[in-house]
Amino acid sequence: MQSGKHKTSSSTNALLRTLACILLTLCVSAKSVVATESTATIRIAILPCSEIVKTYIQAQPLQTYLSHQLNRQIEIIVPNSYQEFKRTIHLGETEFAFQAPHAYLLLAHQYDPRNLLKALTPQGTSVHRGVVVTRKDSGLEKIEDLHGKKFLFGHPFSTAKWLAPKALLEGKGIDLTNDLQSYSHGDSCEAIAMNVYLGQADAGAICDYSFAELAENSSHEEDEVPPDALVIIGTTWEIPTWVFASRKGVDAETVTRMVNALTALDRRRPEHREVLESLELGGFVKARDTDYDSLRKHLAETDLPSQ
Repeated sequence: MQSGKHKTSSSTNALLRTLACILLTLCVSAKSVVATESTATIRIAILPCSEIVKTYIQAQPLQTYLSHQLNRQIEIIVPNSYQEFKRTIHLGETEFAFQAPHAYLLLAHQYDPRNLLKALTPQGTSVHRGVVVTRKDSGLEKIEDLHGKKFLFGHPFSTAKWLAPKALLEGKGIDLTNDLQSYSHGDSCEAIAMNVYLGQADAGAICDYSFAELAENSSHEEDEVPPDALVIIGTTWEIPTWVFASRKGVDAETVTRMVNALTALDRRRPEHREVLESLELGGFVKARDTDYDSLRKHLAETDLPSQ
């Protein structure tokens, strides 16, 4: 009898040890999964509105801020074409995207409409316009005067500096190929304004808030356009600001934390000012897909990037 009890006890102990090992293995595996999820890199694709390297540099303060807020590694991706941007989103190679509004409209089916954000201009508005500027002494007074002139648009990905002013010129009877001496694509609003001021182009398209900042500038630095040197001869229709969107399928907690971090940015707080000023933004607010219906209507007859 004693011998049988000892044997049963040994078997029980062995079984308990086996179960303990299994449980320990499961715990370790669970911890590994959690660790992998909590340390997984969050990727944000940005469709550039100016030179790619410049866009990447401008996003670095945002990358640092989000890394601290979400306690995750943040990777900024700046594709070199719209097709590459589209592919990155389609293949799930990025969790979030920051893009011009017309690019958002082309890819809206890829995003979660419940978690859209729109950027604010430095003046705090969620809409703006493109403006056509020329030197005050150019003799040009209206869009129709651009026949035979050199024109400088913004980046081909820009709604305010390319698509909208292109539609404005064409609506006034200016065919870009046949009526202009030439046209080309520039970089930032500041660079376009400087080229117009220096006579490299007769006129150019910039954002209205950038023109307001030029007009208010009183520093008179040699590398800046004097505040009264340029005038507006044309204004586009109203354009929604840039869209920050989450790709469908991104886990809800990550999306919520990202949205909270971005909407918390406040230019009045010194620790946030560098992030927003580097991006030339005033902050982020929640948006709805219907906020872009007016743009959908305007772009119905405007050439869009290839889908």
